[in-house]
Amino acid sequence: HMQQHTGQHLLSQAFIREVDAHTLGFHIGGEASTIDLETSDLSWEDAFRVEDAVNSVVWENRPVSVHFATQDELADFPLRRPPQVVGKIRIVQVEGYDASACGGTHVSRTGEIGGIKITGIERYKGGARATFLCGWRALRDYRRALRLLQQASADLSTGQDALCEAVARIQEEM
Repeated sequence: HMQQHTGQHLLSQAFIREVDAHTLGFHIGGEASTIDLETSDLSWEDAFRVEDAVNSVVWENRPVSVHFATQDELADFPLRRPPQVVGKIRIVQVEGYDASACGGTHVSRTGEIGGIKITGIERYKGGARATFLCGWRALRDYRRALRLLQQASADLSTGQDALCEAVARIQEEM
C-alpha cells in the first residue's frame, strides 16, 4: 500500500505538470489503484508522457519526508491543494517535486515504489480515470499481458509485431 500511496501523490503532481489535469479523487486498491482527473480528454500519449515524468522521479530515488505544520507554517510548503483538516497538519514531501497534506503511510525514498505503470484510461463522471500499478504489481501485470500476447501470436502462427495485421486478415476472411 505504501508504494501505491506514494505513487498516487507522484502521479497527481505529474498529471498537473505534464497535462494540467488536477486530481479529483483516488482509490488505492488491493491490486490496481485509480486516480480521477479533471480532464475530459486524456489520451494514451498524455498518459505515457505522465508515466515517463513520474518514473524519472521514482528512479532518481528522491527522499520522501514527513513534516508536521501548524496553519501558520503551511505557507512554507508548496502544497498541491489546501488541507481538509485544521490544527497540526501532516505533510508528505517528495524532495523537489511534491508536497501533500496526508495521513497515510509512505515509502522513505521514491525508488522503493519500483516503477509506476498506467494500465487503463477511461471517461469517468465528466473527467477521466486512470488505473495504475506500482512495483511488483506492475511487473506481474506485464507478465500476464506478455503471456496473452505470446499465446495469441502462437495461435495465429505470426510474430507479435504482426499480430494486429493477422487479426485484421481473419476479420476480413470472416
